[in-house]
Amino acid sequence: MTKLTFMHTGDEHLDATTHGTLNATTGRNTLWESNQAVMSHLVTVAIERRVDAFISAGDSFKNGAPSQEALLMFADAYAPLGEAGIPLVILDGNHNRNGVPSDHRSAIHVLAQMLRARGTTVHVVSDPQLVRLESGLQVAALPWMSKNQILSDLGKLDAKHEESDRIVSDHGLETLTQLTAEADSTSPLIIASHVTVDDLRLDAVTEGFKRGSEVDAAHLFSEPVLDRKKLEQLPFSYGALSHIHTPQKVGAKLWYAGSPNRLTFTDMRDAKGGNLVTVDSDGTLTVERIATPARVMTSIDLDDEAHTTELAALEAGTLVQLHLATGEPEVPRSIRKAIASAGAILADTKPRPKPREVTAPRVSIPEKTDPQDALRTWAMHELPAHINLDHLLSAAENLTVDGGKK
Repeated sequence: MTKLTFMHTGDEHLDATTHGTLNATTGRNTLWESNQAVMSHLVTVAIERRVDAFISAGDSFKNGAPSQEALLMFADAYAPLGEAGIPLVILDGNHNRNGVPSDHRSAIHVLAQMLRARGTTVHVVSDPQLVRLESGLQVAALPWMSKNQILSDLGKLDAKHEESDRIVSDHGLETLTQLTAEADSTSPLIIASHVTVDDLRLDAVTEGFKRGSEVDAAHLFSEPVLDRKKLEQLPFSYGALSHIHTPQKVGAKLWYAGSPNRLTFTDMRDAKGGNLVTVDSDGTLTVERIATPARVMTSIDLDDEAHTTELAALEAGTLVQLHLATGEPEVPRSIRKAIASAGAILADTKPRPKPREVTAPRVSIPEKTDPQDALRTWAMHELPAHINLDHLLSAAENLTVDGGKK
């Protein structure tokens, strides 16, 4: 078995715009430019390290209809692979298929034609297949599984929700089992897929879960989830996954490289990058994390005494998520000035309304009620603790009697 090396990335979402602004000089969104920069960085490292392949495991764009400029920027980032003789394996993800009819090709096919015209060898995976590269590396590739399409193909559209998820998950495992069975056992075999597996670490994927906590992916994601233990029984060396933006190792052989850039504030604490993977001749696996020049993000809470120090430590270009002080309707001018003077960018503001005061229900007294009874009813609910009820009623009676004499 020959020693082989490859770069693993995915979830580039090149044309995403979240917390980006217009670059007046280029006319492009600043997040587009940042995404292209982190992609180019991984390509540069791949070329320097003379990898045998470059794997992009899905979600190249934010949806199925990227603009011409987005396609060109993506092609510009990955074209140097062709000049270095490095083949690109690129999978369809769910975002790539968004809005694309099931019988139509996605934008990565257009991208592949553009890159091939510039000398790059591109293997497009829109359907499950075993990709055999000249280096000897084999890739059992499973792109995003369209639940409705698979159920339709299997004649199971009438299946209930949980049963339908199980059918699609089983289909994915069966497909990968068939692909790995076709592989040459004397050459390195990896899998690549745009899929969710169980046992993953969610971190900041969703509000309401503590970072680092383990939760059941099947109950959080409304989609089929592959059984990690069953998947790892297949004879592959490394699982190159995408779809989850938090980089992590799942089990013994599966890795999410994560998005190479910080796309939203849920990515704020993630160490963004790509995985440089080496499979030695004896089958030993080495995974090296390659950091990317991702956007810098921070969150500042104005109710926290540390916010003054945090504002003073801001660096130019940092995207700031600001939690307002309780009850404050807007960002104070001094805070805006501090952020701007540091060259940072106020990208997101989170208000914190004052807690609503709980008021006691109003006392309801019938219209025709004896004054003493009305006072007694009111006093039972509203009388301050330091006033004696009997003394109050006695004083009120005396007032009534005196008033009657006059």
